[in-house]
Amino acid sequence: MVARMDALSSPPPSGSRDWSELPLDALSSVFTKLGTVDILMGAGLVCRSWLKAAKEPDLWRSVHMSHHRLVEVMDGEVLRAMAKVAMDRSAGQLEVFVGKYFVDCELLKYIWDRSPCLKGLGLSYCGCLTNEGLINLFAKSPLLEDLMLMFCKRIGGHDFIEATGKACKQLKRFSLGKEFLDKSWTFSGSKMITDASGITAMHELLSLSLIECHLTNDELVSILDSCPHLELLCLRGCNNIVVNSTLRAKCARIKELTLPNACPAESDREEEF
Repeated sequence: MVARMDALSSPPPSGSRDWSELPLDALSSVFTKLGTVDILMGAGLVCRSWLKAAKEPDLWRSVHMSHHRLVEVMDGEVLRAMAKVAMDRSAGQLEVFVGKYFVDCELLKYIWDRSPCLKGLGLSYCGCLTNEGLINLFAKSPLLEDLMLMFCKRIGGHDFIEATGKACKQLKRFSLGKEFLDKSWTFSGSKMITDASGITAMHELLSLSLIECHLTNDELVSILDSCPHLELLCLRGCNNIVVNSTLRAKCARIKELTLPNACPAESDREEEF
């Protein structure tokens, strides 16, 4: 027994590497290859030196919490707590946040209050979010350039989209996904107005993705006229659009065009951020 204890307490064999003694810059470089969840639940817990590296603000300029398998199964309260830890570690340097399922308005306010440099926001299947909560935050986001709202069932409507465009004047990329069976339209007199018509307020757009949205040809033409810098246009699943020679001619200036009849195999239902 004594011999076994001596063996356990003896120094590592000559030539072996003590990973806890890696330089901070080397550890930080390795951690940039990992995802947010992996750092918070794994690498950052190995030892004190690794924890120190995991707290470097530069590491938290971009926080992605959407595609990790644990996001699918973990409790939302735990994920929100993890996201807040990431915000605190960013020390005001956060530029991009992406979340799925667990994000609510209280968490977004926490993020906004600590992220004056926020430029990109991606949210998918976040059923707790509301139009009012998001608009109040967008009004405080002059630098926001990239916005993705995919299948957040309580988010949408012409007024919300239009208000978003007016609040986020620097918006360059906008992605919106709606369940096609969702009756996401209103009426002005006898005219049907869909969510997407509010995009005409987003004059600086370079990229626009509308997934399974109600949109008419006339509204699409209005968007094209209002967004002169548009280079990428995706209309996957927008089955109200009638693709004809007139529409193709109108879209001729678009460098990358995906029409409603695109095969599902060409890209996933959920947009990448």
